[in-house]
Amino acid sequence: MIINKMGRIALVVGLSLISLTACFNGGSKTETTPGSTASTSAMPIQNVSNSELQGLLDKGVTLVDIRTPGEWQETGIIAGSKPITLFEESGAIAPSFVSKLQQAVSTDKPVALICRTGNRTQAGAQMLQQLGYKQVYNVTHGIKSWMAEGRNVSRF
Repeated sequence: MIINKMGRIALVVGLSLISLTACFNGGSKTETTPGSTASTSAMPIQNVSNSELQGLLDKGVTLVDIRTPGEWQETGIIAGSKPITLFEESGAIAPSFVSKLQQAVSTDKPVALICRTGNRTQAGAQMLQQLGYKQVYNVTHGIKSWMAEGRNVSRF
C-alpha cells in the first residue's frame, strides 16, 4: 500500500513538473544538438487538429478519451475511442489509468489523446511518452471543438 501511495505521489509530482515545464516553454518541442545524449526512440508529441485526427482514425490509430465519466455522459464520445479517465474530478490521477491504457494500446502503437478542450491532453501526452509510448498525438482543441464542427459522437 505504501508503495502504491508513493508511486502515485511520484506520478503526480512528475506530471505537475511536466505541466509547469510546458507552460514555461510555451509547449515547444525539445530539440537535440549533435552529440547530445537524448533518446531518439520516441517521436515528439504531435499536436493535431480535428481534420488531422479524422485522418489518424481512418488509419486505425487508437484514440483515448481521458475525460471523466460525467463528461462522457454529457457529450458522448467519438466512435471507437477508448474512454479512460486520466484525472479524477478531484484533480488526482486516476489510479487505474496506466493499467487500462496499457490494456487498450501497446507502447509501440500510435495513440491519440482527447479531452474536453485540449488542456489535459498535453500533460497526458507527455505522461505517455514517459511511459514509453513512441508515437503520441495531442488533439489540441478537444471534443467541444470536434462537436462544434458538426462531427459525429456516439452516446456513452
